[in-house]
Amino acid sequence: MILFQQYLRIYLLKGFSTFFLIFAFALSLRAQQLVDVSQLVKRNGAKVRVEGELVDITWLTGRNGNGRLVLDLNKGMPLFKSIGLGSKAEFKEIAAGLDPAFILTVGKRTLDPKSGGWDVFFDRVPQKPYKSHLVNFHKRSASVSSSGAHTVIRIPGMQAASFRGELEITLYNGSPLFNVAAVMVTEADSTAILYDAGLVSKTQAWQNISWSDVKDVLQTTKVVHETDAVNQEVKYRTIIGQGRGGSLALFLPPHQYFYPLDEAFNLKFTWWGQGYGGLMPGYGIGIRQDPIGGRRYVPWFNAPPNTRQRLNFFCLLDLGSPAKALEEVKRFTHGDSYVPLHGYKTMASHFHNEFTMDVVLKGVPVPEKPEFKTVFEKAGVNIVHLGEFHGPGHPKGPDEERLKELHALHEQCAQLSDGYFLLLPGEEPNNFYGGHWLSFFPRPVNWIMSRKPDMPFVSDHPKYGKVYRIGDKEEMLRLLELENGLAWTAHARTKASTGYPDAYKGEPFFQSETFMGAAWKAIPADLSLPTLSKRVLNLMDDMANWGLRKHVIAEK
Repeated sequence: MILFQQYLRIYLLKGFSTFFLIFAFALSLRAQQLVDVSQLVKRNGAKVRVEGELVDITWLTGRNGNGRLVLDLNKGMPLFKSIGLGSKAEFKEIAAGLDPAFILTVGKRTLDPKSGGWDVFFDRVPQKPYKSHLVNFHKRSASVSSSGAHTVIRIPGMQAASFRGELEITLYNGSPLFNVAAVMVTEADSTAILYDAGLVSKTQAWQNISWSDVKDVLQTTKVVHETDAVNQEVKYRTIIGQGRGGSLALFLPPHQYFYPLDEAFNLKFTWWGQGYGGLMPGYGIGIRQDPIGGRRYVPWFNAPPNTRQRLNFFCLLDLGSPAKALEEVKRFTHGDSYVPLHGYKTMASHFHNEFTMDVVLKGVPVPEKPEFKTVFEKAGVNIVHLGEFHGPGHPKGPDEERLKELHALHEQCAQLSDGYFLLLPGEEPNNFYGGHWLSFFPRPVNWIMSRKPDMPFVSDHPKYGKVYRIGDKEEMLRLLELENGLAWTAHARTKASTGYPDAYKGEPFFQSETFMGAAWKAIPADLSLPTLSKRVLNLMDDMANWGLRKHVIAEK
């Protein structure tokens, strides 16, 4: 009997061990199926641990620190179970229970070849039917891979209207920064889009919300979870949530998030509060777009068929206060200003300030230092090339009106220039050559954009001195040669320069050294492209292939 009991005990133990091994193997297989880490390179510093439906990821953040994301793949649970920062031994939780959320607004692009096709600017998308959709997210599995010094987490299962895609979280080795993107694709043609995005929670995740106002003063509001969402005007494009363990600064992709508009306004590009847009599920912080923009031409973003549109935002973690987190954000964005380069000056062109007509010649008090000069100086711009009289003014005469306006322009540029800031007179003549183009002279030049047959090409004026009168493209070229001037195509191949400079590439004026080339402008906007303004990059290639040494200058 005793021998039988011993055999039975051994048999049961073997059976239990076999069952345990099978069960452990099944769990391991389930984890491998749930999270694919086969493309993760361990030497970049990121580590991944999978426990059931939880994916625990740490990465190096510099200064001997580590960041930590705990992702929950359970359906119905917030994706970001925990977001923390600290050391290998101890992490402080900055936020918990957050979901990434996106609103995709889909409209119709006008693809008229005469307006530039996908390079179109003259489009009014919000005047046509459009609809906003909350991007649905059905998480089921994930992959973690390495891309250079980056660690990329991909979670499929995103859908809105005709768009399908995946969530992509990019961790930057050596930095407490990460990027969150809904990477979406549509097969529909002629599509224009906008997106709003952020981090939302059904429970209270933050103690305070902070931002810098436009006067560069940090503002803070205590979180009341039921507060309706507010569209917030900010400086530095950043909204900050503060928790018990630190701060999370959420900011929009610099430059890329701004679709082209005729004029520059602060359109309240961030938000905070409950139920944003009537679609966001819970209280959150995030970034936003104004669908009607500047209420003139509002082209939104291109979304050509089968392109991977990255609807993304950045998050930066800091164990300190919102003020400290904002200072760290400004290190990435250079405080929204140009960084000085030793031995160089920073120049920008094509500004229709119309200060001459709207202020100087209007009989109102002229400020000693206009606001626009302060704005340029704070942005780190040393040289500004104007495009005055683009609408107002009398470029074709009468002669006395035109000369008075030019004199006022030249005088103001001299008065507002100093040892650190140079204001250059300039115009967008849009005569003689075709399309739109900019003119530049190294000294004040008086010229009138018309000449009757009985009038001389050049004459002397008793008050203003030498005056040129231009009647055609040959005389325009002659003026530029005589005065060492330059010309270039404004916003080439789009807006009113659609078809240019291609249409006049064989003309003597374009092939001359007086025609510098073209200007760089971020039109169109396309969130699938890794660079801004592919239109201009293509033009640069084409001008080189035409056998001409041309250049491109930055314009607003």
